[in-house]
Amino acid sequence: MAQRSVPLVFALGLALCAGSAEAAKLYKWVDEDGNVTYSDQVPPDQAEKAREELNKDGITVKQIERAQTPEELAAKYKAEEDARLAALDAAEQRRRDKALLDSYASESDLTRSYNQRVDLLQQTIEAREVEIGLREQGMTKLVAQAAETERAGRAVPEALKQMIDGERKEIDRQRSFVKDKKVELIRAKDDYDRDMARYREVAARYEQSQ
Repeated sequence: MAQRSVPLVFALGLALCAGSAEAAKLYKWVDEDGNVTYSDQVPPDQAEKAREELNKDGITVKQIERAQTPEELAAKYKAEEDARLAALDAAEQRRRDKALLDSYASESDLTRSYNQRVDLLQQTIEAREVEIGLREQGMTKLVAQAAETERAGRAVPEALKQMIDGERKEIDRQRSFVKDKKVELIRAKDDYDRDMARYREVAARYEQSQ
């Protein structure tokens, strides 16, 4: 059947002639020029556009939305993915909040834990700084020994060179370790401030729900 604007009654009559009343289908759509078209078939150039499916009485029984553009589909999938990630973030935050409340019975417990962490870090830093000082003293003696050997006109033994190089590398490694621990000390304070603020917020919300 040719697809063109036809009266609804006539279009229904044609559809009914094509088969039983129960099997008859009629489609209605508006083309690019604004013309309302009825047909028992949807032409290929209209397949992705919005249309209505009518029953044998000419009543709309189904609304078929137009096909979405690639840009619209991409935006839809992005929105769905953003929603999924947001739900995961919310679930993770609830898990962290529960762990925070389960870990500390009070603000005092949280503060005590922070102080213990700080004390341990400070002790570790102080111990390593003492070790660095001792190693520096030892390396100074090794370097002096090598210099004395050269002044005496003798070649510095390879073993002595390796000892000096090894001590220098170890001192650098220990200094890097101390630097990292000092950064961790600063981060501990940031973690404490964040956790305390969150603890108070979650605890207050929990009390209100009781």
